[in-house]
Amino acid sequence: MKPFLILTKNVLFEQPLQNRLQCLGYEVYCSKLLFDKLLHKFDEEQIDRKFAAVIISETISDNEAKQLFLNLSKMSCFIRKTSIEPDEEEQKMIKKIGFYDWISESQSIERLREYVVHNLANMNHEKEQARLIFNKEGEVKQEELRAILHVLSKKETAFFEKLLNSNDEIVSRTEMSRAMWGDGPNSSQLAQMSIIAKRIRWKLKEMESALVVEAIWGKGYHLKQRNFDDEAV
Repeated sequence: MKPFLILTKNVLFEQPLQNRLQCLGYEVYCSKLLFDKLLHKFDEEQIDRKFAAVIISETISDNEAKQLFLNLSKMSCFIRKTSIEPDEEEQKMIKKIGFYDWISESQSIERLREYVVHNLANMNHEKEQARLIFNKEGEVKQEELRAILHVLSKKETAFFEKLLNSNDEIVSRTEMSRAMWGDGPNSSQLAQMSIIAKRIRWKLKEMESALVVEAIWGKGYHLKQRNFDDEAV
């Protein structure tokens, strides 16, 4: 099983939870250095492939956590660590920010054990379901669409949604530019579209999504379903 990663500003502060998870047989990494790198995009670690979940310490602010979500931009599972168990309203806020769930070192070892087992099962199920992006009618499933939109930036979302709403048609660069900026395209916008398409393509591949963004020379962009055995993106 993959280890857990705790991102923090103070490694010593995380020792109680780290020790308890290790007592339950889980491998746990805790790092301030990696937090600093990821916060400022100084590291291209493939977090989703290396760790079962990323635990964000309470030493890290909500705004910093949101920046991490944007910078990592993968289908990683982010869990908010709390000193005490949050009440119902606090739990809603944690989910609203973008966390998958919360974990507290104040939980008994028995509750912590069952909590981790339950959530790992759910996380693995959701990641597996992310592969199944289309229903029988060929439409994108809403729950999988939410998972994709969660990892896209604002401009990437606009780009992706334009393709999604094209009814399997090619979207010209002129159409895309007008949808995103209201005019164009000029040389700067063409360059930005190329970068955005590459970023979305990479993120979809990291998520093992069935969708891929095609750049068609002289025509524009197209969103298609791919075969998982086909590594050409």
